[in-house]
Amino acid sequence: MALAIRLLAAFFSKGYGFHDDHFDVIRVAQNWLYGLPHWLESPLPPKHSMPYAAVNAGFMWVAQALGLHDPIHKTTFLRIIHAFYSLLTIYYAYRITEQISTVKSAIKVGWVLCVLWFMPFMSVRFMAEMVCIPPILAGFYFILKSGADTRNSLKNALIAGVLFGISFTFRMHVVLFAGALGIVLLFEKRWKESLFIILGFVFCITLTIGLPDYWYFEYPFQYIVYYFTYNGANAYNYITSSPFKFLLTTFGFLVPPVSLMLMMGYIKSRKIAPHLFWAVLLFFIVHSTFPNKQERFILPMFPFLIIMGVAGWSYFRESSSFWQRKQRLERGCWNFFWWANVIAALALALTYSKKDRVAPIHYLSGKPELTSLIVESGTNKLKQVPVYYLGRMAADYNDFEKGDVLGMNDFKVNKRHLKDSFPFVFTLRADQEVSELRDQMQSVNKVPNYVIFKGRENLEGRMAKVNELFPSQKLILEREIEPSLFDKLLRVLNPRRHRDKVALIYRLIDEKH
Repeated sequence: MALAIRLLAAFFSKGYGFHDDHFDVIRVAQNWLYGLPHWLESPLPPKHSMPYAAVNAGFMWVAQALGLHDPIHKTTFLRIIHAFYSLLTIYYAYRITEQISTVKSAIKVGWVLCVLWFMPFMSVRFMAEMVCIPPILAGFYFILKSGADTRNSLKNALIAGVLFGISFTFRMHVVLFAGALGIVLLFEKRWKESLFIILGFVFCITLTIGLPDYWYFEYPFQYIVYYFTYNGANAYNYITSSPFKFLLTTFGFLVPPVSLMLMMGYIKSRKIAPHLFWAVLLFFIVHSTFPNKQERFILPMFPFLIIMGVAGWSYFRESSSFWQRKQRLERGCWNFFWWANVIAALALALTYSKKDRVAPIHYLSGKPELTSLIVESGTNKLKQVPVYYLGRMAADYNDFEKGDVLGMNDFKVNKRHLKDSFPFVFTLRADQEVSELRDQMQSVNKVPNYVIFKGRENLEGRMAKVNELFPSQKLILEREIEPSLFDKLLRVLNPRRHRDKVALIYRLIDEKH
């Protein structure tokens, strides 16, 4: 069932969920396949996982070898890979619950992770917060296994350390889980196991982070140093909120009233599995106190919370006279939970996220006559354009100016960007002068022949502004692309953050035509 819903999401949930899962994974991976040293010409390492981008680059190479060259087809192929990979989350969550509780509780944990409304959708996104979950769960499974199998305890601890290292390579915040586990093991005086976990962890991150940093940047593990120093210095430059935000997020994400039952179960689970209990608590407290609060940051916590919540609630319910009398009420709560989550999970699995940004660019990928294009926002802000979906080597002019981050230094030196086969994407905001855009076009010797207008507000005035650049040409409407229903809903719920609009694709042709 989990695979079925995730494959639905893989095939139908096109686009991308967040900025990072496209621009810091897919764009980078494709640029590496093009031979562009994206990130690698910069004096500082990126703030995102290079190994994860490299894994995706490898799968994209396989997709191309299989004849999949359309950008939508390649990302669909990657989502299918992620769908199968995400099943490991359910497998290891089941195995952990089986060890600390009953088979009945393990089955329930598996079903919750199978249909929880955001899990199928998020599982096929290219998000470090999701891909780090299977190895960290597997690591805890081997630690619990080492406690039960003393003959192989050091071997299991070493395997757990390597798995923690893999998870850390994808998402460094998971070190909080491993750190809390280490403290519990020290209190239990399991010195040797702690040492072998550290050895496995250090060995893994030396291969995945230390050596690449030494090769491409200044010194080993520079990525780790830069990541934490940057985020510490810029803690208030992103989304900030109350320390209680993640408590409310957890309450909502797990769907009340069952979320209350699971949170109570977690509280009651300290004696059942202290390793997991303290790992979740430390992770949650640190993220709640750190100023930068984005909901996706706590996604790695949910499988652990569900494991502990179900196991703890089962333990609590058996000793509660109230819930022994109110079993019908409990069944009603769970029935509501199952129906609400199945409906929401299926709806999200069929959602085309960021359609108004992706679909217009992908439409132009089928236009071999495209020379370059302009994206006009009609406002003073414009979201970054996903140039990847043009299906060919191209560049956003704003990225091109950054040079080393995009890996375009060689292009600039050898004038490779001046070739007719290399299109540029220019942007035009409401507060931007036409002369500025004209200078940008002339600097790279490009003349766009397509324009994408975002939204219909004051369209005639905006078209007149573009016509100042092309007085001998006229704009002909080719295609209108509406945002997806999901994007429209997000805009209704939060218009300040979600400004998805209809995309109007115009072609520039000579007046005589």
